[in-house]
Order: sequence, then C-alpha cells, then structure tokens
Amino acid sequence: MSLSLSKETLPLVEKMIEHSEKLKVQIQKVDEATIIDCGINAEGSFTAGLLFTKISLGGLAKVQLDLPLSEDNSLLYVQVATSYPVLSTLGCQAASWNINKGDFFGMACGPGRALARKPSKIYKLLDYKDENEKAILCIESDKLPDEEVIQYLAEKCQVEKKNLYILMIKTACLVEYVQMAARAIELGMFKLIEQMGYPKDRILHAVGTGIIPPMSQDKDVSNDRVNNALIYGTKLYLIVQSENNDNLPELVKKIPSNSSSNYGKKFLALFNEADQDFAKFDLSLLAPTEIIVNDIRTGKIYREGKINLKLLMD
Repeated sequence: MSLSLSKETLPLVEKMIEHSEKLKVQIQKVDEATIIDCGINAEGSFTAGLLFTKISLGGLAKVQLDLPLSEDNSLLYVQVATSYPVLSTLGCQAASWNINKGDFFGMACGPGRALARKPSKIYKLLDYKDENEKAILCIESDKLPDEEVIQYLAEKCQVEKKNLYILMIKTACLVEYVQMAARAIELGMFKLIEQMGYPKDRILHAVGTGIIPPMSQDKDVSNDRVNNALIYGTKLYLIVQSENNDNLPELVKKIPSNSSSNYGKKFLALFNEADQDFAKFDLSLLAPTEIIVNDIRTGKIYREGKINLKLLMD
C-alpha cells in the first residue's frame, strides 16, 4: 500500500498548530521538536479531542460527537467511521509503543509508530511500511518529554528532531476522555485479528461508537471509568466478506467482552490484581460490548452483546 499515514495526518497537525489558542492547546519547542500540549498543562477542548483522535487514526476516519436524545442515557458518545479499519487502528491508533526513558514513561500511538515499526510484529502482520521525513506521535504521559526522549523518538522514527511532532495528553484530561471513547473499532480488530487470527483482508469497513463516562479530575477514577466504558459501553458495526469456512455465527459469539469470564468486574480492580501489568491482564475482556457483523457474501447480519449502562454508572 502506497498510502502514507504520516502524510495523511500532517494537515490535521498543522491545523492544530494554526488554531492552538481557539482549541485551548499549547505549542512549544523542546530540542527542536514541536510539542502540542493537549492536556498536560493545557485545558484542551472537544474540537482538539476530535482532531487528536483523527490524527491517532492516521487521518483515515471520520470522528464525531453525539448526544443521544433518549431520556435514559445522559452520556456523550464518540462515533468513528472508516474504510481502513485494520490499518487505522492496529497500525496507528493502538497505544502499543511504551516509551521508557529516564524518568519519562508514556504510551505512544499515531502514525509515527509505523515509521518506527513499533511493535514490528504488527507491521509484518499488516504488510505495511511507511516512509516520511516528518513523524507524528500521540503520547499519554504525566509529563512533557525532555531532550533525551526527543532524541530517542527522532532516532526510532528516522527523522530529524525538527520534523518531530508530539501531541501530549494525560489521564483525566478532556482530550483523553474523547480519544479513549473512540476505540470500539480498535478493540474489535485486536480481538478478531490479533487474538482470534481472523484474516485481516476480509474486514472491509467499520463504524464504532463509545461512551464518554462522567469526567473526573482524579487520575485513578478516570483510568477506571474510561476503561470500563470500553468494556461495557462500546458498539461495533463491521462489514466483512467471509469465506465458506468462517462460521461467522460462532465466531461473532466469541468477540464481545461478555465472552470473558471476568465480565461484570471493574477494570481497575482487575488491573490491580494483575499488578498493573497488561501482560497479566485478561485481554479477552478488552473487546467491544456489542458487535454487529454484516457479511456481504451471504447478505446476513449477526449480532451479539449489549451495552451495559448499569456497570458504567455504578
């Protein structure tokens, strides 16, 4: 594929820089690199959250906010639609590059991951390679990167430091809440492709929605709420083209989060039980709450799971 994730997202980054004051983000230089603070020291905004999310998806998705009219639901939704569900999520949005340098720790997503090929097994699986003189990363951390981190990231992305753009957020900021709610498709791709081995080329288009839970400035409360919202408040619609032996009715039953034996438990309690180590965490729980699959080969629709607002609001 000749499509460049970095090239697709650069206009969005330039828009954030040009309209930084209106978006309530802060721009600064650290060792020549451009830092776009979307929530560390900056307040951020809904529009900044939507732009951050689009950038994290490689510019390959439409992202919007929605407030349902139903009286029994007073929560905001984020909706994502893409015709590149695998590349935009596993190849870009997944925060699967852990940055450990000195006293800095951050989880990185965005198109710069493809330049650094982090993790390499994903890009081998996707059979995708990107080359660009400019690198864009979206990082969640408690602090802004220093010169040592900038040098490391530039080297890994194979760009000059002046061509490195880093969007920063922290847990409990507005932009973090927005971009976390936009991960229904990513959850589905992780479950289907990485965990269940479903062929990526059969997944054609996707629409995902996720709930923004009630916001809190407390870090632990926010971490629990945004992850519970992923487990119990996401819906995924997929268009696939199956093969004869796929057995979609049985496959779809295994996708939602309720297929996990830990369904019904809160994220933070389980994460603490796993010593806050995702290698010990039940990853089968990190899946869409509800899934709808339209198989265009047969014309049939399969549906499993159901949004669980009670577990979100308890």
